Amino acid sequence: MAENKGKKNGKGISIRNLNLSMAAITLVISALLLVATYSAYTGYSKLRDYTENYIHWQRDAYDLQTGSDYLTEQVRCFVETGKRVYLDNYFEEAEVNRRRDSAVENVHNFLSDTEAYRALVAAMAESVDLMDREYYAMRLTIEAFGKKLSEYPEVIQAVELSPEDAALPNKEKAALARSMVFDDIYHSKKNLISDNMQQCLQALALEIDGQQEATADGLTDILNRQRMLIVLSISITLFTMLLTLLLIISPLVRAVMYIRAEQPIPVKGSKEFQFLARTYNLMYETNREQKEELAYEATHDNLTGVYNRNGYDFIQRNTNWETSALVLFDVDRFKPVNDTYGHKMGDRVLARVAITIQNAFRAQDFVCRIGGDEFAVIMVHTNPSSAELICKKVERINEVLGEPEGGVPGIHISCGAAYGVHFTDFDRLFHEADAALYRVKNSGGGRCEVCGQP
Repeated sequence: MAENKGKKNGKGISIRNLNLSMAAITLVISALLLVATYSAYTGYSKLRDYTENYIHWQRDAYDLQTGSDYLTEQVRCFVETGKRVYLDNYFEEAEVNRRRDSAVENVHNFLSDTEAYRALVAAMAESVDLMDREYYAMRLTIEAFGKKLSEYPEVIQAVELSPEDAALPNKEKAALARSMVFDDIYHSKKNLISDNMQQCLQALALEIDGQQEATADGLTDILNRQRMLIVLSISITLFTMLLTLLLIISPLVRAVMYIRAEQPIPVKGSKEFQFLARTYNLMYETNREQKEELAYEATHDNLTGVYNRNGYDFIQRNTNWETSALVLFDVDRFKPVNDTYGHKMGDRVLARVAITIQNAFRAQDFVCRIGGDEFAVIMVHTNPSSAELICKKVERINEVLGEPEGGVPGIHISCGAAYGVHFTDFDRLFHEADAALYRVKNSGGGRCEVCGQP
């Protein structure tokens, strides 16, 4: 209850109280007009400050453009030459010098709620978005030049190439990397950054002109109280309209976009809108968790935690078998274990087999339970040269499973494997792997046979 109460009383402006507040502010401003007369002398210093600030803000804005162009220059040099120095220069600018970030921060300190700042933020967002494309091009370049990926920044290591791009020859990877930083898409994004920068500079000029004009008008008209009252009343009206835009209209427009994108709504705006946003977000989160739970249960085996038959069918339909292998497992003499120790012990045996297989294979390989005591591993990005490695993995699995553990008796497994590069369709691939498995079982089990290997 206390938590809910705290949420209901969150920060925000109430629309109900907005008009009352504006009326009170109008009365206060009317009284302060007398004081404003004595502040006229500060107007001249303000004009000077505005001009100096404009110079600084303009320089900051150019820094963002300069930083973005420097990143472009370095990534293009890297994809053309593959030399590490250009990549290092790129990340030194992005993570150490941070001219773009500094520009946004400096302008934010003075113009956080202006068109100039929003244009600068838009330019920064486009520049940051462009980095994902540049990271992808860097990853392609590293592979194209045969470099060790582990020696490069983690953010590049984390980039995952699509299966189609990963399968390209090095020469085509290099060509694709160059295309990604020289093509029309890349140029269009750079043009967006430049357009936003131009909007920022224009808005800065308008902003400083407005500030200077307001100050000059105040100095000229300070003695005309009636005109000042009209100007201030209009200002209050515009401020009220601005608050209405920021607290109601703008949050509603953003909310529609987030709802269409099936994302949580930012809790911003008036108190009333914040309440609606929290209510929607709670419903969204509950629905998302339910969907994730249902999706997991639909594709994973409850007993072992590995992929079930549904998950296996989905994975095999979406696997590039020309660069993958199918490895089938069967627990040797599993029925006597069930008959002797009972089904609960049999379940524990299967769970141990599943985790042992998972530990033996790579994290990128898919471990599935496709039958009672039958398992399959879909090994991706491999070729027939790994046949001996598969057999060694099976030997190690049998060494681990052969020793009793925690009351679970020792057992062994048989294995049959085949590589997709040798067969034209999956049914044939499965048949050959299954045939190899049963040749092993018929010969006593406890080992591995790879189709097509001596």
